[in-house]
Amino acid sequence: MLDRLTSFEHVSSVLATFRAGTPLKAARLLSQAPSTVYRAIERLEKDIGAPLFEREPTGWLPTEIGERIIRLAESIETAAIETRQFLLSRNADFPAPVRISASDGFAEGYLGPVLAQFSRSMKAVTIELIVDNQFANLGRREAHVAIRPDQKPGEGLIGRRAGKLAHALYCAAPLLDKHGAPTSIADLSRFKACMLSSELAHHTAAKWWNAGVRKQVEISLIANTEMSLAAAVAAGAGIGVLPCFLGDGLKGVRRITTIPVGTPVDIWVVTHAALRRNPVIQGLVRMLTDAMRRDASKLAGLRK
Repeated sequence: MLDRLTSFEHVSSVLATFRAGTPLKAARLLSQAPSTVYRAIERLEKDIGAPLFEREPTGWLPTEIGERIIRLAESIETAAIETRQFLLSRNADFPAPVRISASDGFAEGYLGPVLAQFSRSMKAVTIELIVDNQFANLGRREAHVAIRPDQKPGEGLIGRRAGKLAHALYCAAPLLDKHGAPTSIADLSRFKACMLSSELAHHTAAKWWNAGVRKQVEISLIANTEMSLAAAVAAGAGIGVLPCFLGDGLKGVRRITTIPVGTPVDIWVVTHAALRRNPVIQGLVRMLTDAMRRDASKLAGLRK
């Protein structure tokens, strides 16, 4: 059976579909056309003579033979990753672009000047900024370095704690002037609310609303990025929870200090353990950490 598989790309389509749930979502993960993923799965199913997935309305579920293919793909992927990580860890020049993963709020609202400084000091290195509101998988080399607001860096990763990230409620000034500043959760019923979509439920902004506060308000807008959420709040679409470094910079928007939004979370700058000794990665992690520590009061919401 394996002799007839044309390449690992066909098997990777099966693996991506298993992880994403459908070929359409898998195509986004692989940066491929959906038709390419569908054809790869159909080709394998024809070669094998059996279906690899049960096509359910809620998602594609692997069959028994599909699970065997997935385990095979994972073992091949793991071996390839370990080989690449070893070679990169030994290469001081870092032959590929250095991939940095961050949420769109961090990417667009904070990282520009920091990465520009790194580029000036490491002129031979190319930076590839990956805007990802999920957590990029560093083990699969979706990124080499990631910025993660969380309580711990993540399994198999090492990193530096760079500071604290605070969130707060924000609202356009005209709406606050019209309805009056809320002083309790119950007061939020006077406002419509802007929120992050369910796919970003791990974000602090979503967690706070979902912890019993969401039912207090009428939702006017749901956004799948932090920057679009910030734009909606600034335009007066409703009240919303934003990272303080982002919300404090919005013109015509006020922070609501009378209703706290949880405690600040740690900001981690992380990389895969296999890359921890690479000089380029070390330099980037150190520069990102130093910058965030310099801006600690801004990120922690202690100053505008």
